[in-house]
Amino acid sequence: MRVQMIAVAGVLLLGAGACTGKKPEASGAAATAAVPTPPVVHFTAKDFMFQGPDTIQSGMTTIVLHNDGPSLHHLMLVRLDSGKTVADLKTAFADLKPGLDMPPAWAVPSGGVNPPMPGSDTQATLMIKPGNYAVVCVVDVPDHVLHVDKGMIKSLTVVPSTTPSAPAPKSDMTLALVDFAFAPSTPFTAGHHVVKVVNNGKQPHEFELIKLGPGKTMDDLAKWGQTFQGPIPGTSLGGAAPMAPGDVEYVSLDLTPGSYAALCFVVDPASDMPHLAKGMVLPFTIS
Repeated sequence: MRVQMIAVAGVLLLGAGACTGKKPEASGAAATAAVPTPPVVHFTAKDFMFQGPDTIQSGMTTIVLHNDGPSLHHLMLVRLDSGKTVADLKTAFADLKPGLDMPPAWAVPSGGVNPPMPGSDTQATLMIKPGNYAVVCVVDVPDHVLHVDKGMIKSLTVVPSTTPSAPAPKSDMTLALVDFAFAPSTPFTAGHHVVKVVNNGKQPHEFELIKLGPGKTMDDLAKWGQTFQGPIPGTSLGGAAPMAPGDVEYVSLDLTPGSYAALCFVVDPASDMPHLAKGMVLPFTIS
């Protein structure tokens, strides 16, 4: 998420055979092997730095982000292609013109975790390919300066895994990201959900979910986004950080009754407008 000047992832039983001298026959739940789950990688966001591993293995991975700062922070993975380095990415961000917060083509947005509220955690599960990455935060609360420009960037090396990847989590709904809209497979409802987020667009997209506070409206959110004065008029529940076309993430959400807004803050390079200003906003209510 980048807040702009414009409004704002079982344990199965293993069978055991009796010592009869014969190879026991497997049947039912006792014959089912344990299904591996994705490894969990923890990062902590502070004002203005990340704490977390320098190296992880490739494969399906759950990233947990803890926000230990007073500001909103997210974790975006940026894969560095063409031999580029974190230093090159720092320079690229510093050179971006105002309002345009996406780096050059060699810096590939590769998903991640959108902001939890201060003191809270959010998580997402995604397939991470081997390569050199930067972990960055491009939120610009409270002064419209990208946090990456305040030093919130960290290198991450992803080495090929020595074991087969765990399977993707089981999802109960799909949220397609298109140019420029959100297309849920079913309406959002109260309770726990694992949402399969798929970027079906031609541009990078993200999924940021905000629950509005009691009595607050989309207009209140828009007005706060213009100045960042006072607390956010709601709760940031995370989501999927900017993803390249074709990418998939799995986001765990616990939803309660109230008013919500799904938002995409990625900037359209043709117009320098955030996607939300081009209609990529999905307000919904859970009763």
